[in-house]
Amino acid sequence: MDEQNQQQKFTEGKKLVNQALMDTQIDDKVQQMINVPQKDDQGMDEADNKFINAVMLLIRNQTINLYIPETLLNKPVYEKLDLKAKGIADLNAVTLLGDLRQIKKLFEQGFGDTYQIKNLIHHVRVTKERLEAQCGDIYII
Repeated sequence: MDEQNQQQKFTEGKKLVNQALMDTQIDDKVQQMINVPQKDDQGMDEADNKFINAVMLLIRNQTINLYIPETLLNKPVYEKLDLKAKGIADLNAVTLLGDLRQIKKLFEQGFGDTYQIKNLIHHVRVTKERLEAQCGDIYII
């Protein structure tokens, strides 16, 4: 069998398997279990906990608007940056706000003690620290 026939048979088989999986119904209890983030009994480390509490306060008092990236920027520092650093700050502000929206949503849904939120918080804090080591104190968080 030549390579083209093998590829065609593989593609056809893959389509059949994918369709069979799509046609299979998942039990509602299983689906609910899958949709709930897994709880982390160890909780957050102190640095992440302090960080997220400070960030959530800034969100609650509307200092940070989760849909306006410039609210995340430390304006006096940002204004002194060159164009490349401003671009880095702007691009990452959008990404950080996306993560912060996810964190806020998880908190509001009662999933403040899950691996998912713990990893998101750690990711935001480490990303912020890495960027600020490169560009200065560019974010208010």
